[in-house]
Amino acid sequence: MGWFSKRKAAAITNPVSAELQVVACSPFPDAGGEVILAPWCEIDGVITAERLAPSAVHFRGYGVPKAKWPRPGVVLPVTVDIADPNRFRIEWDQLLSGQEAAECLAARLRGEPQAIDERAFPRVWREMTHAASSPELVNGLTPQQTELALSGAAAALGLVPTTATVLSAHEAGHSSAPGGTWDISVRVTDPNGGEGWDAVTRMSFSSPARREKRTAAGLELPVLVDPDNHRRIIVDVARLS
Repeated sequence: MGWFSKRKAAAITNPVSAELQVVACSPFPDAGGEVILAPWCEIDGVITAERLAPSAVHFRGYGVPKAKWPRPGVVLPVTVDIADPNRFRIEWDQLLSGQEAAECLAARLRGEPQAIDERAFPRVWREMTHAASSPELVNGLTPQQTELALSGAAAALGLVPTTATVLSAHEAGHSSAPGGTWDISVRVTDPNGGEGWDAVTRMSFSSPARREKRTAAGLELPVLVDPDNHRRIIVDVARLS
């Protein structure tokens, strides 16, 4: 099952360093919702190590850093039990984030090989593939802007706090989120005291119960909006009660 699963993981008694070649992986978590704070991830792959025959394994669980979200073809560092390859732990701390990968590439282009750790992971990076698979803005924001807004940097993006009243909601289509991804029609309260406006914000949910709680007609939601661009609106999960 892998190191993280719904069942308690067995201890690794004979640990060795290994590599996990990702064959299939859950899609990058939907932007603009609660689930993005703790996304669920499933990975199918093959573990290889010295003195260990290649072994197909499965990982599932939370705790995958979004900045290091894998894709098919990426090689991840793992610690595996040589006696049982199904007991393994992905070493996320050894994995480069996008920014770190860019800094390493820049250093290499500047002719600074001493700045590069040849053992650094991932062996294959995903920026271009991920960018190509996510061309559309969600809530008028890129995934990076969404991350900034939800981490407290909304003001730097021109977003200000206000509230919005739920008018209706409908499912937006297939989603990896356990509670689905829904488009919520709302009436926004103008943060500057002017006339409000109607808008639609997309949100993913970690459970059906949370979805029902957040999408009931008449509910007041805390939101972050751009008064000059009414398409830019996101539910402010930090202010959800």
